[in-house]
Formats: sequence, structure tokens, C-alpha cells
Amino acid sequence: MLGVWDRLERWLIGLLGGAGLIIYLTQIVGRYLTTSVDFSVAEELTIYVIIWSAFLTASLLVREDGHVRADLLLRMMRPERQRWVEIANCAIALGFCLGLTWYGWLVAYDSFDLGERSNTALGFPLWVYYAALPVSAALMSMRYARRLWQFCFAFDPTTMEVHSGRE
Repeated sequence: MLGVWDRLERWLIGLLGGAGLIIYLTQIVGRYLTTSVDFSVAEELTIYVIIWSAFLTASLLVREDGHVRADLLLRMMRPERQRWVEIANCAIALGFCLGLTWYGWLVAYDSFDLGERSNTALGFPLWVYYAALPVSAALMSMRYARRLWQFCFAFDPTTMEVHSGRE
């Protein structure tokens, strides 16, 4: 199941990043080819697509242990202490991500409820843009919850690795 989740996220991130690139390149080339078409909406749309792509990437960074942290200090500790620091880190990050999920949901819902739209020609519904935060935070929460469970119940102190049985 985890492999499917990883592949789906990678595929979606790549698709969004590629779409952002194509939209922006179309705008750049279009400006040189014609002045009769307004390409200003492409800038705004590119921003929304890239923001979604970047926020979704945060979940994969949790999976691959790629978020910024004091890794050097952690690796200087004994494995038993490393484990407890990792458990504390996961618990704090999980709490933070759950908070981001809740408050991000409130912001996105308020934007939806108020019918907020961008003040450009596109008139993009801003709740779609704001929804990137709670979706990303929810995905990170699931990843941190899994990681926390692994450090608590599937930890090998001799190698400082988490074993899930299938990885």
C-alpha cells in the first residue's frame, strides 16, 4: 500500500510540476508570438500549480527523512537516545501537522464559504489554492504517525533503523 501511495504522490507532483512548466512556457512563447492574447492568467495559474506541487512534496520528504533538522547532532548520540529524540521529533511534528491540517481546513472552508476569488481576470476560487495546506499537512500527519509507530514498535537499536517488514 505504501508503495502505491509513494508512486501516486510522485506521479501527481511530477504532473503538477510539468503542467506548471508547460503553462509558463506557453505564456513566455505566446508573448513573443502575439500581443492579441492576454497571457496574464498563466502566471497566476502557474503559481497555484507549483504551490500544490511543492506542498505535496512535503509528504514525500517525511517519508524519505528529508526535512531539515539537526541531523549531525542526532547522529552523535547513542542509538537509544537517537530513538527517543526521533520519537519526540515525530510526536511534535505530528501535533504540528495536525494543527496545520485543522487550521488550514478552516481557512480553506472559510474561503469556500465566502466565495473568495482572485482579483484577476482568471477569478480563480481561492479555496482550491488554500486547500493545498490542509491536504499536505494531512498527508504529512499520516506519514509522521506511521513513522512514530515504527520508532515505538519496530525499532532495531543495533542499526538505528526502522523495520516495517516490507521495506
